[in-house]
Amino acid sequence: MPPIKPVLFFVLCTLALAPLASAQDITVTTDPITRHFHITYPVPENAPETVQVHGSFSLADTDAWQKAAVMPLVSETALRMLPPAAWTQWASEGRITERRAAGLMRTLVFNPYPDAQVDGKVDVDFRIEIRGEGDAVLATYTTHLQADQADVVYIEDWSQVFQHENLQEEGGDAPQKWQWRTGWDAALGMSQGNSLYGNAGKELPMPQLSYPLDLKGWYAIYVHIPGAIRLRFTGDERSDLLSSRKGEEVLWRWAKMDRQNLVLKQPHNYTGYSPATIDYVKFVPLTEAQRTALDAPYTAPHDKFIAGYWEPYSYAFHDNVQDTLWHREYLTAYPEANIDLVDMQIGRFGMKVVYESRLTENLYYATQGDPIGKVSRPLTDNVGRMQQFTNTLQTSVHHASELGLNLHANFGASNCYPGSPLQGQFSKDHPEWMRGSTLRFEVPEVRAYALSLYREALEIGAKGISIDYCRYPGTIDKPETANLFQKELRALADEFAAARGEKVPILVRFPAHGVNLSENFDYATWAKEGWVDYLCPSNIQGRHNHFDITSYQEAVQGTKTTLLPSIDGLYWGNPLPGPFLWRAKQLYDAGAPGIYVYQADSRVLGPPTDRRTMRMLGNSSAVNAWWEEDARLRPIRSKGIYITRNMQVQGWYGWQRLRVWTEGIAMGKMEFYIDDELVDTKPGPPYLLGTEDRASDGILPKGEHTLRIRAQDGDGWLEQRFPIKVAG
Repeated sequence: MPPIKPVLFFVLCTLALAPLASAQDITVTTDPITRHFHITYPVPENAPETVQVHGSFSLADTDAWQKAAVMPLVSETALRMLPPAAWTQWASEGRITERRAAGLMRTLVFNPYPDAQVDGKVDVDFRIEIRGEGDAVLATYTTHLQADQADVVYIEDWSQVFQHENLQEEGGDAPQKWQWRTGWDAALGMSQGNSLYGNAGKELPMPQLSYPLDLKGWYAIYVHIPGAIRLRFTGDERSDLLSSRKGEEVLWRWAKMDRQNLVLKQPHNYTGYSPATIDYVKFVPLTEAQRTALDAPYTAPHDKFIAGYWEPYSYAFHDNVQDTLWHREYLTAYPEANIDLVDMQIGRFGMKVVYESRLTENLYYATQGDPIGKVSRPLTDNVGRMQQFTNTLQTSVHHASELGLNLHANFGASNCYPGSPLQGQFSKDHPEWMRGSTLRFEVPEVRAYALSLYREALEIGAKGISIDYCRYPGTIDKPETANLFQKELRALADEFAAARGEKVPILVRFPAHGVNLSENFDYATWAKEGWVDYLCPSNIQGRHNHFDITSYQEAVQGTKTTLLPSIDGLYWGNPLPGPFLWRAKQLYDAGAPGIYVYQADSRVLGPPTDRRTMRMLGNSSAVNAWWEEDARLRPIRSKGIYITRNMQVQGWYGWQRLRVWTEGIAMGKMEFYIDDELVDTKPGPPYLLGTEDRASDGILPKGEHTLRIRAQDGDGWLEQRFPIKVAG
């Protein structure tokens, strides 16, 4: 029985809630979008610091009680940062931990589907037990829940797909037929004990399936997918890779469903095709007022300029690219995310490039990626396949123009990847022109080589060009070197501008103050001389996420250069949506005219929840409204402290920063203890352990430790403990 993941909860909670019942000092409402019950109850004034709240239900007149899959009233940010054990406690055990709630009203969220819903009708008794120390029952509340939800459509029976010939019963031996599995154990989390599963091994693709629909009007669409699958409607150009935790409904999207059918597609990863599975899809009809409320954050005037990174290499690493429409499919997510400028990386000087170059080597065959789980050096032929079958840059320029996107051709200043399959012949032939793993731009031949590739990109049709010094600043030895190259690059862009009759803009991403080698980049001169159109000071990895922008504002004042401070979209940056939007508001309040999102593709092309957050960035009023709604809901949400989860198997590394989000309390003072020793305090957000410079790289000592965080809560403290594994 999946509890809600209240995506865009700040919107959903503002929609009218319909009262259903009240008994014994509790109030019951139903959310009209999720159709989940919100049961608000009092916590006794004599309750201890921590209580356990148990939810159970019984079908009317049966007195057969069972655990209810429940969750507290929390934000999307909290759900994103929630540790797996907490989710299991809610969804499988029907138990919520409430902290410092004595005398307060708390809200439990209950999804009646499937066990508490019969033929679209809900008619159950619901019980809440509050237990304290020693499991002593402090209070019990019961109420009756009744609702008619027959207008909600569930797709559960996947045997009804059009392609009956591509299905087989579980255990069938036809490798490329999907298995329609029935009779699953309830403990495995499939709502009706049924699911659809497809996997014929890494080399064999499963055929696409389509499910007939006959819906009219607008619907909110939720999915329960304890695994992964790609979904789209027949009118869509792009499918979304979707998944959920066991028992979790995820809001995929809201859409007009007239004449649409549902298409199911197997995922693909760097080793080949991967298993596909799905439990159910849920369609909730929307009124015009409800759809307007859902759309509200994205329809405000677009008053901020948003640039977003796009790296086909990373997505081709996991996908099976066979035709040029692949590029269009991915690019369609950028206008949906309200991105103004797409900064597409096509190579890093010194490596094999990932576009149709005839001046340097293409990455046609195997390549090596960053660590994936326990695989330290994953290898794949997928990227080479993209280069074998498509013209990456030419195709992207064409499709970007059709989609109304402003696309720049981006090169990383230099990384030769010595000794790996990525290293290019230019760097192999001239090791004397290298410094570490990068080419040296003080060498005239190196600059000429880089300029020749930019010229080729412009000849192919790139509307603008971009260079990334931030990721690999070692290519620059002193400010004069970067100045010389920027002047040469401007001359090249102006040459093409004169021929085209329109400006060829230049974007530069470079290290912000405090970031490694930031002293080598004379950004004020770039702006003054007109060598740069978009100035993007940036952090790198987990550090310096909240650098001050005053000096950059002063540098562009009176020039034609636009300042776009960078926000890191990778998992080691600020978690979405809360801390991410906190930084956006901080920049907008400081006067930034827009933002550059590095690795924006991980958010634009990631979970739909991320893309919705990205859609808000161009509207400062939407960002402000998000925080106004957070302030309104914060006092009624359950109290909690949430930390970023480390994504490295080996544990936390020094360059990472442990970031914190608080729930249910005002943003105030915070203290950090490692093994009960106070190591850091913060007067307010942004909350992170240590500072953002390198001085805090060792604040987490190597090994296994207990992190205790205390957040001021009125005249007391909200406190939680977290196990921490540190790699070094």
